Amino acid sequence: MKKPSAILRILCSFLDGLIIMLPIQMVMLGIFSVSMRQAELLFQFLFAVYGAIFTEYWGKTAGKYFGRIRCMDVNGGKAPIMYIGLRELAKSLYIIPVFGWTACGISILMMFVREDGRTLHDFIGNTRVVYYFEAGKEGEEIGNK
Repeated sequence: MKKPSAILRILCSFLDGLIIMLPIQMVMLGIFSVSMRQAELLFQFLFAVYGAIFTEYWGKTAGKYFGRIRCMDVNGGKAPIMYIGLRELAKSLYIIPVFGWTACGISILMMFVREDGRTLHDFIGNTRVVYYFEAGKEGEEIGNK
């Protein structure tokens, strides 16, 4: 996989995280005065729900939309919602200190080292990330342009 493609995926993930995290942190900490851990748990849950719902109904999240990438089944079709949910749940666990950070580091390393660029959450969800072109094609595998 080409390194700019892996960097693009990382930037898209950060954008998705910010879209969910900032409003939740402001509302939960500012208005409802809950603890930071409770706000983090809600963020993890909503991050997984956001990713699964947007991927199921629109084929991509907001971060993937701006990066012009999408998540597909390893065979090139639409991934089932159950697998997308598992994939997004695994991604939301990357926030957990030590275990999650280690898994996130392994996933980032896999993006740069593996030829297909699949990560831990891609293997859990049986998915791959592809470039999305609007000219009628479903996508072209990242790194094989």
